[in-house]
Amino acid sequence: TELTLFGVIQRDAQTVGRANGYTVVVTVRGPSEGLVTRRKSRVGGIWVNREAVTYRDVPSYYAALSSAPIEDLSGVKTLQRLQIGLENLDLEPVAEDLPPDAEVFRRALVRRKEAANLYIENGNAVEMLERTVFMTRIPLPANIQTGGYRAHIHVFSDGALVATKRLGFWVVKSGFEARVFNLAEDEPLLYGIGAVILAVAAGWLAGVMFRRD
Repeated sequence: TELTLFGVIQRDAQTVGRANGYTVVVTVRGPSEGLVTRRKSRVGGIWVNREAVTYRDVPSYYAALSSAPIEDLSGVKTLQRLQIGLENLDLEPVAEDLPPDAEVFRRALVRRKEAANLYIENGNAVEMLERTVFMTRIPLPANIQTGGYRAHIHVFSDGALVATKRLGFWVVKSGFEARVFNLAEDEPLLYGIGAVILAVAAGWLAGVMFRRD
């Protein structure tokens, strides 16, 4: 599904007018998780895992949606400080025997997240409906984690950050999927027995349906 976000930029009495208008970027972060990125190498004709880099506090979901290309919003230091854009996302590796090309592992992590639609960067996702009114749609794929999500709306003008707004929302499961998830979490033994019974029943039914006389 997706969430639609509307915003209005209101200027207070002490703020000067901006002749060149505004650019807006919305960043969304999901619950943090620990991840391990591994590199495979061929040994004796067999591909095996060799080097690995462990990351902690990695956002399970990240989106950077803006009204202009990320690199055009502001200076590099500001973008890095605010963690705007995939290149500026702070992915902290555990400093234990890091390989010399650790950046390759970081790029691989981001690439896999992008392939799963969990990391998104779009410089044309925020629409300025009027000079001070904007709108964007936040995509939420089916494979995102449940939990609390944080959104930051940053407003720039002439490369300077002029305002920041923080919002939040929760992602929860509902319906039959929620009941199955809760059963697996709260009653793992009962869930396991039920899964075995279901598998046996499905196998028996398939044998009956496709049995040859």
